[in-house]
Amino acid sequence: MFSKHCLRALASNCIRSSARSPIVSMSQNNLEYLLKTYSPSYQSKLSFTTSAATCGLINALKQEHEFELKNYDKPSLLSGGPPHPYTVSEAIGDTLVTLSRTYLNERIRINLHVNNQMTPDTEDGATSVIFNVQIIKEENSLVFECESDGSDFQIHHVSYEPKEGVRQESTFTGPVFDELDEEIKIEFKKFLIFRGINADLGEYLRFLVYDKEQKEYIYWLKNVETFVDK
Repeated sequence: MFSKHCLRALASNCIRSSARSPIVSMSQNNLEYLLKTYSPSYQSKLSFTTSAATCGLINALKQEHEFELKNYDKPSLLSGGPPHPYTVSEAIGDTLVTLSRTYLNERIRINLHVNNQMTPDTEDGATSVIFNVQIIKEENSLVFECESDGSDFQIHHVSYEPKEGVRQESTFTGPVFDELDEEIKIEFKKFLIFRGINADLGEYLRFLVYDKEQKEYIYWLKNVETFVDK
């Protein structure tokens, strides 16, 4: 908080500076504004206005959080869990959801990133869902970039890479999928179907990504409200 002496000194310095400069001049209105800005009464009003704005934000966040929490309803399709024998793992605050299983000598992981989805969500699930299927054998893996609308699924790309992932962007992992021989594309799809990647799984993933996004939004609202209220 500025004292009257500091205010007079500040105003005096500003006037002396403007007197030395042919370009800058301080009018009476500017001086009055400067004194008003640093006055105790103005600072008090500013503090009150800031507090009111903070309270307004907290109330808005709280109301939205209560509304979303009250209206949250887990999709019935998810109540029985993922298609057998897949299991789901996820963590609050992390947008990655992973389904996993074993098949013969393979470890299979289906990675679904909520933030990577391209289509809007509705109460009937995501319009379509984008996901990766990683099939691991020893130190290497095949990674399928897929998409499903719940009635079928498509493969967009197939990569051959180390199980830890590609370390250099220049590494060749596979050709453009649409340019492959038609028979190879058909057999790749059969390869996945035998491992449980099918329309039923795609339908489950559509609702899974919608549900995950809703839960993360509720969690975010509460965290932001708590932060602002500190």
